[in-house]
Amino acid sequence: MNILETYPMLSERRNTQFVADLLAPPMSVNGNPMSQGVWNMIITKRDLSMWTKLKIKPHRNWKVSQVKTYFGIKGRGRKLFDQFMELKTEVDALIADPRR
Repeated sequence: MNILETYPMLSERRNTQFVADLLAPPMSVNGNPMSQGVWNMIITKRDLSMWTKLKIKPHRNWKVSQVKTYFGIKGRGRKLFDQFMELKTEVDALIADPRR
């Protein structure tokens, strides 16, 4: 059984760049292993929070369409942020999963 089948949101997005980065070998962040997908999720949470709550673009070249494509999510505003947070909850559960 594939571990992604336990996590429906991740399973639906198995062909996205995010899942590829999440399952790729980790990089080193402050001497600790972390996948590129987890790193991008941390940064995107900050960026989406700024965009939805404060109506501020994190930087000049930031585009919400790139976030949608990378994570395989849809929606606008608060709905997009909520869907992203649901995905983040699944990723947190996957990271804590001892079968991993």
